[in-house]
Amino acid sequence: MDFSERLRRFIADNELFHPEERLLLAVSGGKDSVLMTQLFAEMGCRFAIAHCNFQLRGESSDADEEFVEALASSLQVNFYSTRFETEHYAKKHRLSIQMAARALRYPWLEETRSTNGYHYIAVGHHQTDSIETIFLNMLRGTGIAGLTGIAPRRDRIIRPLLAFTGREVADEALARSLSYREDASNSSTKYTRNAIRMEVLPVLRRIHPELEKTMLENAVRFGEVADFLDHEVSRLRDHMFVPIGSGEFRITLKALKEVNPRKLMLYELFRPFGFTEAVLSDLIRDWDGVSGKRFLSVTHQLLLNRGDLLLRPLTGRVQESFMVRDFPASFEWYGQWYNACLTEVSERKAGADVQMLDYDRLRLPLTVRSWREGDSFRPLGMKGRKKISDFLIGCKVPRNAKAEVPLVADADGRIVAILPWRIDDRFKVAGETKKVLIFEKISDG
Repeated sequence: MDFSERLRRFIADNELFHPEERLLLAVSGGKDSVLMTQLFAEMGCRFAIAHCNFQLRGESSDADEEFVEALASSLQVNFYSTRFETEHYAKKHRLSIQMAARALRYPWLEETRSTNGYHYIAVGHHQTDSIETIFLNMLRGTGIAGLTGIAPRRDRIIRPLLAFTGREVADEALARSLSYREDASNSSTKYTRNAIRMEVLPVLRRIHPELEKTMLENAVRFGEVADFLDHEVSRLRDHMFVPIGSGEFRITLKALKEVNPRKLMLYELFRPFGFTEAVLSDLIRDWDGVSGKRFLSVTHQLLLNRGDLLLRPLTGRVQESFMVRDFPASFEWYGQWYNACLTEVSERKAGADVQMLDYDRLRLPLTVRSWREGDSFRPLGMKGRKKISDFLIGCKVPRNAKAEVPLVADADGRIVAILPWRIDDRFKVAGETKKVLIFEKISDG
């Protein structure tokens, strides 16, 4: 089976997209994304090209952008591009450059996709990228989910080149004499991922030539185990965590001591609330101690109370809803600060913590409030409605933390945004938009 046929088979087997659907290809200019673009062009797919200039390598970054724009022009497809102040963003949010780039890239790609009517975003990750991710997760410390690698499809992101190893992609690009851009930073082993790619994986391939095949088979097995574990833990949590009001739960210590295997199950039970293995080890050591001892995560506390364990949000308070009538405005919601400002379309911004709305579609004043039973909205990029409680579950928000997620409603009672995650599709920035209302999550107050 030749390269193109393998790609078609992988797309069909994983139900990545249908031939009539429109795709937005994320193209950096490197060999992986350039090869993906050429393959999609040969298959007659309907697509456009999107490029992020992270402005990290001066003139080289600008040359990458020019190269990708020329590629789009040669294929006669639409081209979208943006520039990010990546170093500034990384410093402001205390992120590594790689994590900052990711935080900036995907929200912009999603906005571009939804605004312009594309069905999916295709990125050029291959099998070796997935294996590198597994090793990275292992080095950082991970549960079962971190051993599953990169999924071929997640939400609106598809990864068709997961049909191939990195070596196969490189060989095909060479065989086709493709022109592409080289990022010099990819050869630096100061980055852990690069060190794994260049120093660790070659040794493992000498020991086991079919490394990618075996690792991916393992990842599938781990994925099945992770799904089973999530289901069982969720069922157990619903049974053991008894709501007692104000976002609090009571868990009997007797029941908690009976879970098995103890450390694994405790970690999974309390993982949505931010508790680390070290804190849970302290809990196990001290849970027969005197009442009143506390164990803390960033967002929650566990309190020994005789034969029970009380799980509480650290805020310990209920915040009242309030109205926003004028812009710019800043407000605090459960310890997290947000900015709201009006701007012209040409001045809009993108980022992981930024949500943009078509100002003229809103009816003022806006109300910032907590979730209520029955609340629903139309998530950006979707046609149907979704219960906000279901959306928050998908975002891994614990049930007792729902109140701490700010919802923005307009004067007609329509939920227009869930900060900082998603806006309602009816209020998205579109071609006719004149003024943009921006909500941005900023540093903690």
